[in-house]
Amino acid sequence: MGKVITIGELMMRLTPKNKERLNQANEFKSYYGGAEANVAMSLSKFGHESSFLSIIPQNDIGDAALSYLAGGGVNTSWVFREGNRLGIYYYEEGYSLKQAKVIYDRDYSAIHYLPDIEIDWETVFMDIDILHITGITPALSEKMKDFTLKAIAEAKKFSLKVSFDFNYRGKLWSINKAKQTYLDILPYVDICFAGYKDFIYILGEVAHNSFSEKKLAKFFKYYTHKYDIEVFAATDRQITSATQNSIQGYLYQEGQLYTSEVYEFDILERIGGGDAFTAGILHGIMSSMDSTETVEFGTASGVLKHMVYGDHNRYTQSEIKEFLKNRGMDVSR
Repeated sequence: MGKVITIGELMMRLTPKNKERLNQANEFKSYYGGAEANVAMSLSKFGHESSFLSIIPQNDIGDAALSYLAGGGVNTSWVFREGNRLGIYYYEEGYSLKQAKVIYDRDYSAIHYLPDIEIDWETVFMDIDILHITGITPALSEKMKDFTLKAIAEAKKFSLKVSFDFNYRGKLWSINKAKQTYLDILPYVDICFAGYKDFIYILGEVAHNSFSEKKLAKFFKYYTHKYDIEVFAATDRQITSATQNSIQGYLYQEGQLYTSEVYEFDILERIGGGDAFTAGILHGIMSSMDSTETVEFGTASGVLKHMVYGDHNRYTQSEIKEFLKNRGMDVSR
């Protein structure tokens, strides 16, 4: 198994009960999560040694967040304690034709202290195989962008593989700022998670808005050669309604595009599905699965996440493999 460290912000999610709207809710369900933390939690569930580098406040809420990570088997040695507040986001669930909605409340949260911490990168990265980051962290501020670029450069100095998920969030920054930052990051990246729309809307590639597998393969091939990236992965999501989707996974490796089966399913909760796919792909790579096995495992991991509450995947490797083997059976007895 591998050793992975992720860097990002752990937040509290508040979701109205009974699918109520945010403007009518009096009661909320609370969860802890964040893209990078979700990946760390999933990889720990798969049997890898995962660590999380971040800052959370030195108060009761911070204690609870730290317990959440530790309870998921994540090494919290590099979670610093500073500041007064944990970032929050409010999530209004989608239903039928109604879209889901997110409101962020993360200004002045503890993560913004991270660039001021002196970090011994050699110790942090000792014996680590992969650093995983996303485009969310550099979107938080100029200082966080500089911190992210510093972390990546240090990771390469100590021969780590760098995994990067575009994970563009339009409520955090503009497309132009994201594009320039991503172009600064890509020369360091070994494993990249970028979808069809990322290439069109962020990197400015010319193509029709509707998904094209052939065009996606061309994008993967071009950026593989341009930045010497070893692996590209993405999903194509087709939306029937907020609660009915289909997903197919794609993996580009050694000049060939591999595809998963198409999964059609009902959604219990969508949050964290992409992070579960990312973790599944990283698991396949670190477990020396072949490319076909890796894309099937990653896609199944992402699909199953839609069928549990919370921000991270709660399935083990054996459970996902059992799902792939016996999908559609009534009861596991």
